[in-house]
Amino acid sequence: MGASFLARTLDLLEQARSLQQLVGEQRAIIDHISDGLLVLRRDGVLRHVNAPGARMLNLDPAAAVGRPFRDLVDFEPHIMPIFASGQGYTDRELRVRTGTVDIHILDTAVPILGEDGTVVSIVNTFHEMTRAKRLSNRLAGDRARYRFSDVVGQSPLMREAVAVAERAARSDAGVLLYGESGTGKEVFAQSIHNASRRANGPFVAVNCAALPRDLIESEMFGYTPGSFTGADRAGRLGRFELAAGGTIFLDEISEMPLDVQAKLLRVLQERQVTRIGAAASVGVDVRVVAAANRDLGEMVENRAFREDLYYRLNVMRIDLPPLRRRRDDIPALALDAIRRSCALLHRPALHLSAKAMRQLASYGWPGNVRQLQNVIERLVNMTDADEVDELPADWLPASEAEGGAAAGAPLSGAAVETLEDAERRAVGAALEAFGFNLTRTAEALGIARPTLYAKIRKFGYPANGRAARAGPGG
Repeated sequence: MGASFLARTLDLLEQARSLQQLVGEQRAIIDHISDGLLVLRRDGVLRHVNAPGARMLNLDPAAAVGRPFRDLVDFEPHIMPIFASGQGYTDRELRVRTGTVDIHILDTAVPILGEDGTVVSIVNTFHEMTRAKRLSNRLAGDRARYRFSDVVGQSPLMREAVAVAERAARSDAGVLLYGESGTGKEVFAQSIHNASRRANGPFVAVNCAALPRDLIESEMFGYTPGSFTGADRAGRLGRFELAAGGTIFLDEISEMPLDVQAKLLRVLQERQVTRIGAAASVGVDVRVVAAANRDLGEMVENRAFREDLYYRLNVMRIDLPPLRRRRDDIPALALDAIRRSCALLHRPALHLSAKAMRQLASYGWPGNVRQLQNVIERLVNMTDADEVDELPADWLPASEAEGGAAAGAPLSGAAVETLEDAERRAVGAALEAFGFNLTRTAEALGIARPTLYAKIRKFGYPANGRAARAGPGG
């Protein structure tokens, strides 16, 4: 009997030690997860709160457990109605601002039912919205991959653009990227982000031309639950809130509707976003990089773009030259595209003959770097040999060549000139003809002086070159 009693006692002690160890391990797990967690009894008494939850609610865990939850916080707990309804919820967005608490969280409440079906306790978990934003950006694929070291080209125009962009990265000023489609505006936007103090924050890209007009406001600024027909019952964060602490890239900003431009201007000025259907604004710390392939100065004159927004965005302007204006970079760009394409196909590097390289260098490239990369990728996929002596003639249409045939042979007729190049020549000739007197030049061209200034910057003419003069009367 004595031996049996002793054995049972030792067994119970071992079980108690194991149970104590298990409780300690579970407590350590609960206290070290990143989510806040609390357990509330039916009588409203706080049964448990972990360290992250106590931090977010500004509580002392040791002093809080065992006290009524309503006595610990200065707001009405959102989970209390669950004791009556029995209905929990998942990932409900909550914003609480009081004298002691300022939290923006995603909240989940799970009711625990007793044998009679009533709610005996509630397990409440919550995590900060900043984590949800980071996760959303990661899943959405909005990640800045490019850096200035990825920019290929050593031409003077490209070196100047990189130098201005590197300076822009050191500040939080608005940046406006100008360039034709395919010149690398997003590469520059991502590089500016990665070289800035916001590099560890989110990078959110928005193509303003791709968003339907009736959805662009809700996509940009978000909306509250049930704010319009078809809205998500949980509401939705806007792109600006998702970009908080980082950079938002507004591509093709020229296509943004005027009414949305007005709201964007307010966001930039006040650093506050108001969701559709919301009464209160949410503060956002975000850096804006915009891009356009149309002359916004000209659009301002035609009242197609807000002047105040234009000046807010156009603090630091970076002009990205088209490929035809930096032909010296074509060989390096072609070799870089060959290296990347061959690596994807796990094949040896493709060699281009001098004749093939001349073909590439003499072409006009209306689609710029993107078109060059497309031609190289097609070449790598369609060529079995290790060397290409000549590009197929139909891959580079002669009508789009500049200064000669795309295939290296002379054109049979007059070379076709793009409208932009004709405009460039006209502006340059007028400036020369009037001795860089900007007033007389603008009058002769039939354009306003602000438009002439924009074209001078666009085509790279020195704004005060050859002693550019304003002339009589300005």
